[in-house]
Amino acid sequence: MPTSLGGDHPDRPGGSEAPRRLMHAGPVFKVRRVDYLDAGRRSVRKDFIEHPGAVTVIPEEADGSILLVRVGRIAVDRFLLEFCAGKLESGEEPEAAAGRELEEEVGRQADRIRPIADFLTSPGCSDERIHAFHASGLRTIPTRLEPGEEIDVVRMSPEEIDDAMLDGRIEDGKTIAAWHLFRLQERSSKEGS
Repeated sequence: MPTSLGGDHPDRPGGSEAPRRLMHAGPVFKVRRVDYLDAGRRSVRKDFIEHPGAVTVIPEEADGSILLVRVGRIAVDRFLLEFCAGKLESGEEPEAAAGRELEEEVGRQADRIRPIADFLTSPGCSDERIHAFHASGLRTIPTRLEPGEEIDVVRMSPEEIDDAMLDGRIEDGKTIAAWHLFRLQERSSKEGS
């Protein structure tokens, strides 16, 4: 059983068994509300985002350069440097979604798409799980941007990506997490050989 500074806790947090009311249903996610009584019998209200899950892809060219996208993000009102990404469609497997997003946003098909890891993006307010992939054996094809997508492909060396994360030019959490996990796998692979 997990333990924290506050003592022992059950396997599931308070409110887990409470009804989840739908507050909003949009094209990408839903907002659910949970009302319950905590262990001290105090009334608690929690809202959270129910997300279908998503993928992000680290595309590596034959010369070792990495392709990122400069994408307009309405929520923060500016362009961000990220790895290509997108939500899972209903019934879609993460690897298939990774190939689709790579084609649509970066204009590449990959001979090999391998999983890196998956992780929760912001469990304090969302159940979104990102599946991170590495793509290699790339071939150029036309991009297929969706309406409203403002995307430019940006080529960077691994060292430039590291520097951009350290100096704040790359601030997207999924990109930082995926890159860190990718680099750890690379290091582990080198140490194992």
